[in-house]
Amino acid sequence: MKKPNQVGKRESKERQQSPQRPPKPEKRKIPLGENSLLRIAGLLCGVCAVCGLTLGLANLLLEDRIAENQSSGDMGALVEALPYGERYDKVSYSGSDTTVEQVYRADGVGFAIQVSPVGSFSGELTLMVGVNEDGTVAGVAVMASKETEGLGDRVKEPEFREQFAGKAGSVKLEADGGDISAISGATVTSRAVCEAVNSALAAAAELE
Repeated sequence: MKKPNQVGKRESKERQQSPQRPPKPEKRKIPLGENSLLRIAGLLCGVCAVCGLTLGLANLLLEDRIAENQSSGDMGALVEALPYGERYDKVSYSGSDTTVEQVYRADGVGFAIQVSPVGSFSGELTLMVGVNEDGTVAGVAVMASKETEGLGDRVKEPEFREQFAGKAGSVKLEADGGDISAISGATVTSRAVCEAVNSALAAAAELE
């Protein structure tokens, strides 16, 4: 049996012989001088300026194409809402209905009136309503809609919009005493379409 003092000497000798890990080198912090900060700020400003110029140039190059696409979309809605017009001329509307955004006249046919009713579910619904010269609805086209998909967005379906053809004076949902069938689960949107059609009929009557 080994004596305690012999064991202690042996352990001390082993510790002396075991290699020691070298100390970790300290990370040097390089101080940023005033000139360095100014160079970084200048570089960032330059990058922002280049990005701004690039975006401005892209917008300038695409401006005509965007306008062309918008015009093409408007023409499609005009033809759908008020067929048979050979030419659609924009006319001034000075009425009090702020939901009426644009008015077009097709000589010998009637008016096509762009309306964004305030009563839609999403608040973002734009329609083109065609009004014949005799004051009846020619057609209704959806220009823009953010109504709920599968519910209010179904105003795009022809079956719903075709109900308005030939209507005059004022239109209402069946639930409100009229003869327009609402879209199932989308009474608010359906009522907003009636509101838009009524605005278009009233505006056309003022312009005649």
